[in-house]
Amino acid sequence: MMEKAATALKGMMGVVAVDVDAEKEAGAAYGIKGFPTIKVLMHQGAGQEPKSAEYRGPRTAAGIVDWALEQAGKVAKRRLGGGSSQRPSGGPKESAGQQPGAGFYEGTEVVTLDDTTFRSALEEGPIFVEFYAPWCGHCKALKSDWTQLAARLKGKVRVGAVDCTVAKQTCAEEQVQGFPTLKWMAGGDAEAYQGNRDLESLASFALGRWAKDAPPAEVKELVDEHVWEEHCVGGADGAAAKQLCVIAFLPHILDAGVEGRTAELKVLQTLAEKFKDRPFGFLWAQGGAQPGLEANLGVGGYGYPALVSLSPSKGKYSSLRSAYEEAHVLEFIEAVRTGRERVEDVHGALATPATTDPWNGEAGHLEVEEEFSLEDLMGSD
Repeated sequence: MMEKAATALKGMMGVVAVDVDAEKEAGAAYGIKGFPTIKVLMHQGAGQEPKSAEYRGPRTAAGIVDWALEQAGKVAKRRLGGGSSQRPSGGPKESAGQQPGAGFYEGTEVVTLDDTTFRSALEEGPIFVEFYAPWCGHCKALKSDWTQLAARLKGKVRVGAVDCTVAKQTCAEEQVQGFPTLKWMAGGDAEAYQGNRDLESLASFALGRWAKDAPPAEVKELVDEHVWEEHCVGGADGAAAKQLCVIAFLPHILDAGVEGRTAELKVLQTLAEKFKDRPFGFLWAQGGAQPGLEANLGVGGYGYPALVSLSPSKGKYSSLRSAYEEAHVLEFIEAVRTGRERVEDVHGALATPATTDPWNGEAGHLEVEEEFSLEDLMGSD
C-alpha cells in the first residue's frame, strides 16, 4: 500500500516510514498513539515547526495518493493567497460550515448514513449500501440510478449511502478501496456487488437478495373488512392494493377437521414462500362465511376447497379448476402471473366482507338442539 503510494508520488512528495519503537521522540512529538498512523508534514518556512494532518480515509494506495495531493494543493493555494478552502482539480469541494458531500442525496429515498448511524442501521435489517465520495465521477454517474432504485424498492429494500469523505471510520472498517463501492449488508455479513450499475441490474440483485432473506407474506384469515383492505384491495392504514390476491375458500371445520384444515393452509403457506418476492396477498375463509365475495368470484359448483386469484386493480379473477394440491396450485398461480390463465370480470361490485369469528385452531363441535317433550311444548292443564 505505502510502497505503491510512494511510487505514485515520486517527484511530487516524499514518502517515508518511521519506526516509532526506535524513534520514540518523533512518536511523542506528533502524538502517535496507534499503528499504522499516516500523516502529511507541511513545511512552514525557516525556523518554523512543520504543520501536520492525519489521514483517516481508506487504507489504499489510491486513497492515500488522492488525500496527499489534496493537502499539497491546499498548501499551494495558501502560498498564492487563494485560501485553503479551494481544491486541486478532481478533489472534493469544501465550503465553510459544510461537510464534504452534504446534500448529495438530500430529498430522495436514499438513507444517508454516517459514523454514528451506520451500525444501528445494519441492526434494523438488510440494506443495500453505496460507499461514495461526492467528487467521484463514477459516483455522480451512479447517482440518478441509485436514487431511482431507492424509490422503486421503498417498502421492501432499504437503499443507503455513506459519504466516505465524512464517515472515514466506517469506510476504513468496511475496507472501502475505491468509489463507488456497493455492498449488500444483512445479518452481519457483507456481500460486494460486482454486477452492472444500471437500474435494472441493481434492482434485480437487491430484490433477489431481499427475497432470500425476507420472510414470506402472512397467510391471513378473512374475518373482516380491515383484513381485506390491508392484505388485498388496499386502503386500511394506507396499505396499497396487492398486485394479486390469492383467496382460498376452505371446507367447514366439521368436514375437514384440524388435520385437514392444517394441510389446506400449508398449501397457501407454500405459495406465500414461493412468491414472497411478489406483491401478493394470501387470504382464506371458511366456505359459506363470505357469501358476497363468493358470488363476486364465481365460487360455487366446484365445492370446497376453492381457490381464486384476484387482481384488485383490474377487477378480474381466475379460478383453480384442478385439484387443490400443492403442485396444481403452484402451476395455477405461475400461469396467472405470466398471463397464461383465463381471466373473468368480477361479478358486480366487490362485496364488503362479513365480520366473522376467527378459527381458534380447534376442531368444531356440532351444536345439538335441546329436545323438548310434546307435553312441554303444548303445556299442561
